[in-house]
Amino acid sequence: MMSKVGADDAGKSSPTPKPDANKLWIHCNRCFDQFALKRHMFFLLACQHVSCEKCVKACLGRTPSDAPIYTCPICHKNVRGRQINNSMPNNLKRLFHPEPWNLALDFVETFQRTNQKHFNKYKEKKEKIMDKLDKDIELAQLVCQKHFHEQQTLRVERRKLTLRMRQIKLQVAKQKEAERRFLMSKRRRSMEEHTGPASVLAIDPLDSRAPTSFRNRMPPPQSAAAENRRQQITSFAHESNNSFDL
Repeated sequence: MMSKVGADDAGKSSPTPKPDANKLWIHCNRCFDQFALKRHMFFLLACQHVSCEKCVKACLGRTPSDAPIYTCPICHKNVRGRQINNSMPNNLKRLFHPEPWNLALDFVETFQRTNQKHFNKYKEKKEKIMDKLDKDIELAQLVCQKHFHEQQTLRVERRKLTLRMRQIKLQVAKQKEAERRFLMSKRRRSMEEHTGPASVLAIDPLDSRAPTSFRNRMPPPQSAAAENRRQQITSFAHESNNSFDL
């Protein structure tokens, strides 16, 4: 009973291999699309190259039953080809055997090892590109963070400058108001010095002794003839009342 439980636990702990794990090396030698993804049909060409249906070019043979002729996208030779599936001949199908070391066939191991190296080079190239992109992304993030902090600093400086500008405007307005009051008080003092503080309010604007600035504020006096012309009003002529009865 214990042995059965132990066997069950061992079976549960060991991961089951994926059915397509031994097919990951099968790929198109031109576009590196993988056969395990099952997105396209794949062909084994007589030149020992593997190609997908997108990359290979085919033309019909001499007869409808004859195998088609393909143009290899790698070596550009016109060769025969077979679709990679379970119905292909055994002598070609064993090239894709999941355990080639059990076949004791050197050309099978050589074929699989060559394709594996070719695909590994492609993966290394892509990994280098991904590493470079990761570094570029990190650099871009650092630059963006630096620009963000600079922008925040500029916003704070802008707020400070806006407040400072408002304070300066208030100070300028207060200074102008103080200057205006100072000039008014200075003029008042000058008038008091010439006419006296008590007679400033009772000063006659027509008096020649009044200051020039005070006389300029009053309207100019009008002459007597002009005053008479303004007062004369023209009325209707009144004739004598000669009433009578008919």
